[in-house]
Order: sequence, then C-alpha cells, then structure tokens
Amino acid sequence: MSLWSWVNQPEELKNFQNPLFEANSLVIWPSVAPQSLQLWEGIFLRWNRPSRYLDEAEEEMKRIIDYNRFLQDKVNSMKKQITQTETEGKVDEVDEVDKVDEMDKVDEMDKVDEVDKVDKVDEVDKVDEVDKVDKVDEVDKVDKVDEVDKVDEVDKVDEMDKVDEVDKVDEVDKVDKVDEVDKVDEVDKVDEVDKVDKVKKVDEVDEVDKVDEMDKVDEVDEVQENP
Repeated sequence: MSLWSWVNQPEELKNFQNPLFEANSLVIWPSVAPQSLQLWEGIFLRWNRPSRYLDEAEEEMKRIIDYNRFLQDKVNSMKKQITQTETEGKVDEVDEVDKVDEMDKVDEMDKVDEVDKVDKVDEVDKVDEVDKVDKVDEVDKVDKVDEVDKVDEVDKVDEMDKVDEVDKVDEVDKVDKVDEVDKVDEVDKVDEVDKVDKVKKVDEVDEVDKVDEMDKVDEVDEVQENP
C-alpha cells in the first residue's frame, strides 16, 4: 500500500499540517536572512521532547487561532454596522436635498407653463397664417393639375392617332403577304404540272424504246431461223 493513502486520511493529515498556515493568493516572498531562519522543532526535534508538551502546545495554538478568527469576524461586523449607519445618515441628507430640488423644479415648471401658454398663443397665430398660405398653395396646385390633365388628354389623342396609323400599316402588310403567298402557290402548281408532263414524256420514250427492242429481237429470230 502507498504511504500517501494513509497520510491523506483526514484524521491523520491534521497531524502533519501547520496550524499557523493561512492561504494567500499573493506571491509569498520569504526572508532568506540568517536571523530569519528558525528550526521547526515540532518536526525535527519532536522525538527529543515528551509528546505531551507538544500536544498541549498544539492545542493552545489552535485555541489562539480560533479566538483570533472570532475577533476578526467581530471587527468586520462592527465595520459593516458603522458603514451602514453612515450610509443612512447620508441618505437622510440626500432626501432633504432632493425635497429642496423638487420644490425648485415645481417653481421652474410653473414658470415653464406660463411661457408655454404664451408660446401656444403665438403658435396658434402662426398656424392661422400658415393655413391661409396653404389654401393659396392648394388653389395653385389645383390649377396646375387641371393644366396637366388637359396636356394628358392631348397626348392620349395623339397616341390614339398613332395607333390607328400603325394598325392601317399592319393591314396593308398582311394583304401584301397574302398576295405573295398566292403567287408562290401558283408557281408551285405550274412547277408540278411541268414535272408531270416531263414524266409522261419520259414514259412515252421508254415505251417506244421497248417496241424498237422487240422489233429487233423479232428480226434476229427470223434471221436465225432462215440462215
């Protein structure tokens, strides 16, 4: 078995810990001066003294450390009470100052209300003048809109005339295209008739050739029979 598994037991570990140790997150800078070096007799000379004295000394140290912590907690509690009392006193003073400020603000608000009333009267007068100007502007706008409507009507009439002209041109183009198609159809028909005539002529020539060949064959046969 490992020695550390026995040493790390809670009931045994306290016998190997320094009761005066306090955890510190800062860097510890020990003094290396010769007069600062002290022998830890509780560890290195523990076999040279009766263990009873060592146990009594350790118990006394623990008692002193616990009492010191109790006093430190009490000091911290008293500091908190003093801070809280001072804060409450400051809060009372601040409340009084706030009341005075509120009274001043009320007076200022009254003055502002009076000024606002005067400003509102001036604004009403200005609004009346602006309304008059707006009405004049609206009349001018209506006149301009009427002029624009007239111009739009003229533009629409011109566009209708242009559309009619375009439609007429399209109709003429369609008629021309129909005439061209008819001409092409006639030419195609004539070509077909010519082709038929040519085929007939070729057939007639073939028949004549066949008759000539038959006649020649007959002559040859006669010659062979009458040598």
